[in-house]
Amino acid sequence: MHIPHGVLSPTTAIVTEILGAAGLGAGLWALRGKERDRTTARMGMTGAFLFAAQMVNFQLYPLPISGHLLGGVLAAVILGPWAGSVVIAAVLIVQCLLFGDGGLDALGANFINMGLIGSTIGHAIYAPLRRAIGGRRGILLASMAAAWVTVILGATAFAIEFAASGHFQEFVPVLGWMLLAHAGIGVGEALITGGIVRFVLLSRPELLDDETTAAEAAQTPVGRHLQTAVAGLAVACAVAIFLAPFASRFDDGLEWVGQKTGLIEEKPSPLRAPIPDYEFPGVPKYATAAAGLVGTLVVFTVGMALARVFARPIEVAVSEGMPSHAA
Repeated sequence: MHIPHGVLSPTTAIVTEILGAAGLGAGLWALRGKERDRTTARMGMTGAFLFAAQMVNFQLYPLPISGHLLGGVLAAVILGPWAGSVVIAAVLIVQCLLFGDGGLDALGANFINMGLIGSTIGHAIYAPLRRAIGGRRGILLASMAAAWVTVILGATAFAIEFAASGHFQEFVPVLGWMLLAHAGIGVGEALITGGIVRFVLLSRPELLDDETTAAEAAQTPVGRHLQTAVAGLAVACAVAIFLAPFASRFDDGLEWVGQKTGLIEEKPSPLRAPIPDYEFPGVPKYATAAAGLVGTLVVFTVGMALARVFARPIEVAVSEGMPSHAA
């Protein structure tokens, strides 16, 4: 669902860039309420995994359409809504600047569609469903339902942004084709999200508890957080190296809709990506795997760096979170 360069009008691009920047600022501000060591580990591993997973396109049999995990709901389930949106922003920025995936003028819109809608609105759907169903079953079913809905909402948001770019008369057909394609992609999103959530529930259920208090987090050794980050990075690297090269080569949902309608036309980007189209230059046999590994490590580093800069050190978090015993 990455919008390429030149699809949105300059006015729409500017408005969505401003809205996206405001949303990212809100997410970074919200990190101030998080405990640093725990958040650093989880943001690094989550960002790395989502980047790697987004490289693995799956086909919507029998249609010649592919999709991939967007991951907004998954990030929100692990990190909370705002920290999850920050991680999606990190993934999108690296994809745009390093690989030319998504236009620079569409970065704000892509973040709105996949980050803000995926994580913040996704969490708003997930949280009440989880409470209503209850238990681990509630976590699993709520995350899957929210994942499907956010894909539909993201597709709808693109149709609105495209209409606002001077294509008001084409709103209905573009929306119809987008919903048709992304209803199936949303099923894939829900199944992948559910599979990952199920695995985490069985192996590391504490990763899905975003309500851990500062005092409780202080009792967890730093080495435990480091182990979590390294384990998550290892899984992400394995996905990037061994699964990404076998991703479907069919057009994704947005590209397919562009072909069907003849309306969505990508223009040459003024930005020259160092590793275009996820093909690392100089290593033709392992180009995709090498690109995936580099991107995974970069997103891992960016995610951890953002947490280190904006989240609170544990001493401050604990002192603010513990009750006063003064007479």
